[in-house]
Amino acid sequence: MPLIPLIPLINQHSKRKMMSIHPTSEQLALLKKLTSGQDHLTGENLLYCTWASALNSQSTFVVEQVSALIEKPNTEQKRAISLAISRMGVTNPYFISRQLVRVMAGGTLNDLGFSSLSALNVENEIAYHYACIVISLMNGGQPCLNSHIHSLRAAGETEQAIDAAMRLAAICSSLAKSQFALSIDI
Repeated sequence: MPLIPLIPLINQHSKRKMMSIHPTSEQLALLKKLTSGQDHLTGENLLYCTWASALNSQSTFVVEQVSALIEKPNTEQKRAISLAISRMGVTNPYFISRQLVRVMAGGTLNDLGFSSLSALNVENEIAYHYACIVISLMNGGQPCLNSHIHSLRAAGETEQAIDAAMRLAAICSSLAKSQFALSIDI
């Protein structure tokens, strides 16, 4: 994936031409490094994290960048990633609000009518938890983020792998916002 080139700028005080980095070049470099240049988050866990981050960003730009770096999920993987996006889209704001406002009813997955994880028939529960942490981080869903990180730690996943997943989520979120800002003519 080629990085976006440097942008020539004119220093208004000295009227001389300077080179400046593009607003997304550092994020694109880190995205490339995380998808191919590290060995903590790998295989299906990396695929779930990267695609969950890209799809949750709702940015065609991010999806295009990810498509150039990593294989596309198969039908079952996409179903599991879509389940994570759908479920975190409900649970993240719901459980955040439960921390801010005391309500003496509800407060569980059962109250939302959600099935347990085992009932979802997800083939790779570890990868699913990784998808959930990146989505929860992007959605600001701290209670769900903590819960899914706890599940990954209990399953023996490393701190380095969890950190790599969190960086992927932050990068995809930033890329989507930066690309949007660059696309607006103001």
